[in-house]
Amino acid sequence: MKTRVLFALLILLSACAKPAAVDVTEEKRNGMDNLRNYLASADVPSTPFHVRMSLRFGSAEDTRRVTALFWGNGEDRLRLDVMAGIGVTAAKIAEDDRHFLVYSPNENKAWFFQGTAKPLLRIGVPIPFHLSHLANLLNGRYARVFGKECGQGELSQDGLLRCELAGKPGGSLTIDADGLPRLWHENRKDGGWEMRIVYSEDARGLPHRLMLTAEDGKRAVVLVKEREKPSTPFTDGQLRLALPEDTPLLPLAKYKSVLRGQ
Repeated sequence: MKTRVLFALLILLSACAKPAAVDVTEEKRNGMDNLRNYLASADVPSTPFHVRMSLRFGSAEDTRRVTALFWGNGEDRLRLDVMAGIGVTAAKIAEDDRHFLVYSPNENKAWFFQGTAKPLLRIGVPIPFHLSHLANLLNGRYARVFGKECGQGELSQDGLLRCELAGKPGGSLTIDADGLPRLWHENRKDGGWEMRIVYSEDARGLPHRLMLTAEDGKRAVVLVKEREKPSTPFTDGQLRLALPEDTPLLPLAKYKSVLRGQ
């Protein structure tokens, strides 16, 4: 009888005891918070946006500066107008899924491309992405740019997680505790591209400056000057790149840069 009472008492005391403290040291060291917040960015909704930005690109010895207007309803149909001077439109660009079209008003020529390569690089703009990648990046949908397969790594002392990316664009990505990418490196045999991202200090905390460099000396700085969130979606006419009837349509392989800038 005494044994049964003692056994029941032990069970009661065990049930009333405080739960054991969970050791989160390993979780923190492996950057689970960083990774969890980063993956959540894939769920940021695609909404209409309008961005005015400046772009300085070239090499250390020869840099050019242009301004650009970038807009769309999300990431599917996008428009980009590039101005090389006050009131001078150097190029009009449209991207729809895998279709890429660039038009030079001064030359009245258009070039098209369809595929998975990096079309902005082909027209002399050192940004190794599609316009859809740029739209997702500037609007905080980071996991849609770099992918969701981010191999876990160790946290650095300053709380940054560096992980290896699977698939495209691949390379390595450094993520802070809020899930914001701070550094991307392409990790190609020839060195590839490196991009550092600086964020705005307002409540939105979206990318304010993209700094890109390549092993061959090419570089670019994308600076966001203004952001707008239209209350209504852009119309089909606002997203279409209409060409004059007499415009020759050439493959992008024959493109000669019209982005001379300042």
